[in-house]
Amino acid sequence: MIFFKRKKGGANQSETPLELKADSGCSAENQQREIAARQGEALPWLRELVYDALFKRGEKIMLDYSREAVAGRVMIDGLWHSLEPRDREQGDAMLVALKRLSGMKPEERRTRQVGKFVAEHEITKAKFLGTVTSQGVKTGERVIVELRPKKSRVFKSLEELGMREPMQERLREHMRAEGGIVLIAAPPGGGFTTTWNVTLNATDRLLRDFIGIEDDRHPETEVENINMTRFDGAGGVTPDQLLHKLMLTQPDVVTLPDLVNAATVDKLCELATSREPKLVIAGVRAKDAVEALLRVLLLKSSSKAFAQAVRAVLCVRLIRTLNETCKQPYQPPPQLLKKLGIPPGRVKVLYREWQPPPEEEEEKKGRKKLPPGACPICEQEGPLCHGIFYRGRTGIFELLEVTDPLRKALVQQPKLETLRKIAREQGHRGLQEEGILLVARGLTSLNELQRVMK
Repeated sequence: MIFFKRKKGGANQSETPLELKADSGCSAENQQREIAARQGEALPWLRELVYDALFKRGEKIMLDYSREAVAGRVMIDGLWHSLEPRDREQGDAMLVALKRLSGMKPEERRTRQVGKFVAEHEITKAKFLGTVTSQGVKTGERVIVELRPKKSRVFKSLEELGMREPMQERLREHMRAEGGIVLIAAPPGGGFTTTWNVTLNATDRLLRDFIGIEDDRHPETEVENINMTRFDGAGGVTPDQLLHKLMLTQPDVVTLPDLVNAATVDKLCELATSREPKLVIAGVRAKDAVEALLRVLLLKSSSKAFAQAVRAVLCVRLIRTLNETCKQPYQPPPQLLKKLGIPPGRVKVLYREWQPPPEEEEEKKGRKKLPPGACPICEQEGPLCHGIFYRGRTGIFELLEVTDPLRKALVQQPKLETLRKIAREQGHRGLQEEGILLVARGLTSLNELQRVMK
């Protein structure tokens, strides 16, 4: 997210260098929406709300309207943080301006509505697309504004995502295979799309023919040299209905970001183990690699065929990284290092969120008490963490390579703990172990790892 310099003062056009524009696709309609939104005094409040969220690198704003007040939250690095509540009079006026600008009906407070607008920084000219969703709920109305930069950062390599070089090389070996299935997994909202695209970008698409199949409601793939076919999932079409025709083009690799039914899995297993095998790269939503295997079996596909075809599972979780400016070193006790599996002498210090000194000590030094949401280190040196003490996220990756004992268990004992035990016995390092490496390197804290893994 682009860093916004904060200006002091109230919420008006000169002090909040952000312009909110309609985005209907028609210039005349845009002008009408913008004129309607400017009626009353609420547009500066709305501008300030959006600007404040972008200044803090926010991804979403949530407004919950109850009878008495409007509670607000902003999502930063995948976590919600509370905003100062507003009274209903100001909140209602701000919502009217937002709905008018986004092409929604201000008077409709129960039915689900979706609209959009554009926010443009007047100095940097950075543009953000705001997608507004409103829905009546039991307590009143909930409004979510998603903010996405029009020119978002594009990750170019697995290394940029945080994957260690040895794991990258092992993954590339599976991606160079002539057959078998490689699964890419992540929990919902856990970085699947980025990992999917970067992983496909790391393949040899110039040397082999790739085809992709996607539901047109949920497009994931933005990778060159993959011949993409999209199907009408809402109309009842499933990928297995397309595979026979697509195979006439004789591709080397088939990509599918969502395994939707058993017939599709069975057909892909057949392609992955045939006389002229195809490499299949498929997506699953799961919390870890072992769960991803079971998610496929839950579709009621042939466990024997799947166990024979699957080669490896790459799973990712996103974890916040400590802000370099204010992260605080501490010497961990030996028993903690032992519990984490870190050999004695390997790590001298770990890092955690900045811990404020006791108030008595601050008073003796004559320092003023800072308001909530402020960090004394970042306020002086930057970049700002806004009292969160974290800035940005990275990936925790695990690569589960499917061995013969795992294949046997997938057929005979497809249970979570059984598969995990076998994986550990085979030397597999799970997400928690990979996360401990990030803690040891000082990239994140033990508290953050525990939050992500719980």
